[in-house]
Amino acid sequence: MPSAEPIDTLAGIAAPAGDASTRVVRRRRILYSVVTAALAAIIAVALVGGLTDLDTVGVDSRRERAVADGYELVVHYGTVTRGGLATPFEIEVTRTGGFDGPITIGVSRAYLELWDENGFYPTPSAETTNGDWLMWEFDPPDTETFRFSFDARIAPSIQRGASGSVAVFDANVPVVSVDADTRVLP
Repeated sequence: MPSAEPIDTLAGIAAPAGDASTRVVRRRRILYSVVTAALAAIIAVALVGGLTDLDTVGVDSRRERAVADGYELVVHYGTVTRGGLATPFEIEVTRTGGFDGPITIGVSRAYLELWDENGFYPTPSAETTNGDWLMWEFDPPDTETFRFSFDARIAPSIQRGASGSVAVFDANVPVVSVDADTRVLP
């Protein structure tokens, strides 16, 4: 008659009889329980958004504001995104009393290399470069606030982010600026 060996029903492992084998089986049960509980906790945290930087499916964004020389500059940009996703990049310039002439906005060229552009709203009346800046000139609005939207997505081939600046220029000199930093996750 074959010898009867106790079987660990949790793990499905045949263990030889004796005190040492019982301890081995108990340890395995505890190990399996701990690993299962840890994996369940990680999955639960991810499902409720606790691992934001690791499980970002969409886009995180931020609004940065700066005030100087009578101008208020607000930039809404993506802080964490993925390649190929539409990501916000909007600029708002306010000047109490309105604008006397064209508005010149500059953006770091290195930062713009992240983007796959679809269009501008409104369209700049002129474009030029000034060192590391791409400069857009816009006709002044009839109000105290000018809003610019850059309809774009992060280029699909981009695997890393970039930092840059957005500034309002007066006579080729930045008068107010905001820094932007966009991380691109794989």
